[in-house]
Amino acid sequence: MSSLSSTSNILSVALDVPLDRMFDYVNHNVQVQIGQRVVVPFAGRQLVGIVMAINQHSEVPLEKLKTVIHVFDDIALDMQIFPLLQFCADYYHYPLGQLLISTLPLRLRQIKPAVSLKSYIYRVEHALPPEHVQKRQLVLQRIMDAFSHQTHLSEYALSAISTSWRKWLHPLVSEGYVVAEEVIAVKPSVPASHAVPVLNAEQQSAIDAILETPHAFKPWLLYGVTGSGKTEVYIQLLANILSEPLAQVLVLVPEINLTPQLEARFRTRLSQYPLVTLHSNLSESERLQNWLAAKSGTAKIVIGTRLSVFTPMPHLKMMVLDEEHDGSYKQQDGMRYHARDVAMVRAKQLNIPIVLGSATPSLETWYNATASQHKKQSYGLLTLTERAVTDAQLPKIMCIDIAKSPVENGLSPLLIQAIRERLARREQSLLFINRRGYAPVLHCSACQWHSSCARCSAKLVVHLSQRRLKCHHCGHEQKIPLQCPSCGNTDLKPVGQATQRLSQTLTHLFPNARIARVDRDSMRNKDALTDMLNQVYAGEVDILVGTQMLAKGHDFPNLTLVGVIDTDTALYSPDFRASERLFSQLMQVSGRAGRGSVGGEVLIQTSFPDHDLFHALRAQDYASYANALLQERIAMQFPPSRFFVLLKAEATDFQQVQHFLNFAAEKARQISNQVLIYDPVRPQMERLKGLERAHVLLQAEKRQNLQKVMASWVPALRAHKLSSKIRWALDIDPLEF
Repeated sequence: MSSLSSTSNILSVALDVPLDRMFDYVNHNVQVQIGQRVVVPFAGRQLVGIVMAINQHSEVPLEKLKTVIHVFDDIALDMQIFPLLQFCADYYHYPLGQLLISTLPLRLRQIKPAVSLKSYIYRVEHALPPEHVQKRQLVLQRIMDAFSHQTHLSEYALSAISTSWRKWLHPLVSEGYVVAEEVIAVKPSVPASHAVPVLNAEQQSAIDAILETPHAFKPWLLYGVTGSGKTEVYIQLLANILSEPLAQVLVLVPEINLTPQLEARFRTRLSQYPLVTLHSNLSESERLQNWLAAKSGTAKIVIGTRLSVFTPMPHLKMMVLDEEHDGSYKQQDGMRYHARDVAMVRAKQLNIPIVLGSATPSLETWYNATASQHKKQSYGLLTLTERAVTDAQLPKIMCIDIAKSPVENGLSPLLIQAIRERLARREQSLLFINRRGYAPVLHCSACQWHSSCARCSAKLVVHLSQRRLKCHHCGHEQKIPLQCPSCGNTDLKPVGQATQRLSQTLTHLFPNARIARVDRDSMRNKDALTDMLNQVYAGEVDILVGTQMLAKGHDFPNLTLVGVIDTDTALYSPDFRASERLFSQLMQVSGRAGRGSVGGEVLIQTSFPDHDLFHALRAQDYASYANALLQERIAMQFPPSRFFVLLKAEATDFQQVQHFLNFAAEKARQISNQVLIYDPVRPQMERLKGLERAHVLLQAEKRQNLQKVMASWVPALRAHKLSSKIRWALDIDPLEF
């Protein structure tokens, strides 16, 4: 091997390629640090990579090593976040390079220089001679007066003085009287004018318990009924933690649509602490700017969705996961991580507390938080049993037996009457149906044909206003046929209810009511949801019709009725988690009613009112229902008492999928007899986006047993001749099958 010159070294670089290894490159005459971004040649193209190590030698002969093309000035990832990323790459068996690059904002993954919004603060360097300020220069006078009270002024502060501040200040910068310093911009917050709520005894007890050990790793489950003031507990916890110099806090939320309301609460109550949000609804420039503010320590509060769990924060002192039960925390492509589990690992590595909040905790969290004969209690359990508003009561939940009270156009007479009463009292109603579009399927009564997607094992949904049939899985769409493609019958009918059809029915029943529909179709624009929520708060909406976008997190004081249209299909789903998700969903949407001073009512239309789930729901007894589900899971040897790994495979040719999975199952059996390997089977959605699908399930009593199998199993899968011809992925701790 040739020797390196004294000005050269070898960089070990992580790249966004599906290979589980680093790549060596020669670096000449450029100062480089670990975590820095570089541009390197790879397979005939140029890629952005992250420097992982700096060496003097390589196992590859020097003459075969390529040279680094460019070194960026910034350090994209600091040393503190590397242990978390390495753990995730190992646990989820995902290439480290792909993981590292995927956690960066898009502009840091690109070869061209990343440009974020520039912002400056200004300070007086030399006293301004009196003759420089004329009597008529009122704006300049106000600016200099502000400088006499503060050493620095931000652009936001100067804008509050006058919109023309640049005209007056920039000449002073040019002359050297005022100095401009570039900083990372953070949107300022405005303090609230209303009084700080008084905590009840349960809220105060929860805060006191967490703050007993503020500098040690401890998971806490904050289990509180809907409306019990969990957000207020978060706010006062953060106020305590952030009183320490430099401290930062990360707050995770499951979905983008929960961010604006939570952000507003935090900004008004914790206005002294710079706050940024991180979610996919931001522009790339905004996302980069906010990410840099978190990484630099400028932002003290970060509110973000799933990917934010990887945000570099040098002074992170606490993590909060709101609605911890929500399935949106699970990534369903790429590295299939669960943000809750990753957050737990990060908190343990940093030795900081983590708070998981929910009215309906996931069974995994409930299992860890409740002492039982099966497992030693490992999480602290904090319970809020009362609503935070003094005169607010939990809503009354009732089931409408649609076998005895038949529905017409999706609505029973009892529910229609309840809506009519709310309209008369100028109160608001919410109708929940978790299906968007006009109807789930188009049906021919003559030959029983129904609209199916040619690319998926799914029905095409009717979107009547657009005269289209759409697949909500692959995006395929086509015109609604004028006659049956099978028999020529022209009497084709949309069957079932969805948000658009329900809104149309309500418009006919209540022509004077102001009706708003909330689903993915109606909320496509960036600010559509925020604008609609503002209309609800202002009393400009009488009836809300929506999907799960409205089921959680929102606080509508004048909403007193929730109607649930159709839930029965989830009661007997083959998915063993379906009843858990349904109970959680119904509890969450029920919690939107009666959060103000007026009592709330929830009416659920069902054909099975005597089902155990509805008995527990009417009693609002999550704990008993969760404990019963746990006993079932333990008896069946299902999570959380056992652990799963799912190997998914898909291809246009099902025989290739079958051959690959048969090999995988047999190989796993050869590796270990401590893991139960099921034969390959097809999932409920057998075909998706034109690809035939199947999977193999591995089950074990301990995570370590599964990980031991993975260590030699995954390399064998990657080496198989079909590995590059089909799509396959590992899902560790899967939520769906």
